[in-house]
Amino acid sequence: MSDLKEQTSTDKRRASGSVNTSKISIKHRKAGEFVARESLLTELFHNPHINCVRNGFIAGFILMILRHLVDDLLHYGRPNWTFELLFLTVGQLHITIIIWSVMTFCTTFVVYYGTYIWANSRKFSGTILKLYDMFWLLIYICYQIGLFVIPCWLVNKYQLPFACAATVILEQLRQILKIHSFVRENAGKIISPSNKSTDSQLSSEFSHFNQYLYFLYAPTLVFRDVYPRTSTIRWNIVFQMFGQVLIGTILLYHVIAYYWMPVFARCFTDTKLTYPSVITSIFDLMLPGVLFFVIGFYGFFHCWLNGFAELLRFADRTFYQDWWNATSSGTFWRSWNIVVHDWLHVYVYKDLIKLFSGNKKLSAICVVIFSAILHEYCMSIVFGFCSVIFIVWFGLVGMFLRIVFPHSKGTLWNIIILTMTPISLAVVPYFYALEISARHFPSNRATFWDVMFKYGNQSKADL
Repeated sequence: MSDLKEQTSTDKRRASGSVNTSKISIKHRKAGEFVARESLLTELFHNPHINCVRNGFIAGFILMILRHLVDDLLHYGRPNWTFELLFLTVGQLHITIIIWSVMTFCTTFVVYYGTYIWANSRKFSGTILKLYDMFWLLIYICYQIGLFVIPCWLVNKYQLPFACAATVILEQLRQILKIHSFVRENAGKIISPSNKSTDSQLSSEFSHFNQYLYFLYAPTLVFRDVYPRTSTIRWNIVFQMFGQVLIGTILLYHVIAYYWMPVFARCFTDTKLTYPSVITSIFDLMLPGVLFFVIGFYGFFHCWLNGFAELLRFADRTFYQDWWNATSSGTFWRSWNIVVHDWLHVYVYKDLIKLFSGNKKLSAICVVIFSAILHEYCMSIVFGFCSVIFIVWFGLVGMFLRIVFPHSKGTLWNIIILTMTPISLAVVPYFYALEISARHFPSNRATFWDVMFKYGNQSKADL
């Protein structure tokens, strides 16, 4: 009996210790630093109390599916699940595969061997060497511009549906960021060989092809010659992670088809847009928006990235931090996507600090605007029109909150952040839905801004 109590207390200390260790590693983590460690949720799920929260989410999603299944059985006598939305958003898959294959081939071979030829042919000196480097820099810039322009042109030419267009554009950005990291790190080795890097994971020699190939598929955007690796592949973890990705995808489709689309349909069926209908629709989108965000975050940042990390034996699983404990917008954006944050910090933020003579606040503002522009670029290409929703909402509003409340702390601020998140997840999609619907309605239809300024002064009795 005493042995059983001792074992129980040991298990409790081990579970508590795993959580505390995760917290310590996150607190002292540096951007671009790679150390063998598990993802935060992996550590937290060792605690049965935290694991119970996940079980509660699973039970809720099961009830959500059962609700629609029972409703269909009562009204139709069979499941009435349609996949029209899926067929509309995933079409011309063969064109998408061809575009991705060409991009990947060029990124794999053209970029590496082009950089290798430049590095091994620098046998000049003085002005000729500078002209030689400038020539190859121009080639690099032209390649990156081509990687920006050509996929966008192909998406527009073949009118790829939403999911396929998003796949091409996100893969395009992933490869562009990885190419920049690889070229940047190796250019530093070649141009300034005397300045040895303080990073032990970067050698002084030009990287080998197998190192570059591994980096292209590793779940990071920051290139290093050596990453911490695990000794074995745990195939049960691989199947578990990708299995959860599949389940999460089904749940996402369910949320979009049965909770989002009925609200979006109002934008296309209501010929008159009124202030009350706008407010009602935004509130109706909040809960589905939260479900979409939670499922998407867990499915991609935890399951998808951990699945690839396990396959590649990539030991640093810090793909996110505890964004749910954030008390400021800056902390939230730094915490929820570590993969992109590391790239922005290493290759944008640090360079801007040097450019602005150490002005960290101005550098941080520029990074926020740059990130908002990238998001806006993705949405513009996918939807086929340019809007400034992301720039205004996440760029200007996020920048304002960052300036006014840079180091806010406490439970109240955490509640404010957790309240603003559902609002953002409802407002942004609704604005895009309004923009799309406005392109299908007659020109005499009132726009959102007409409603805000024309009807905004109505009395409460009229509303």
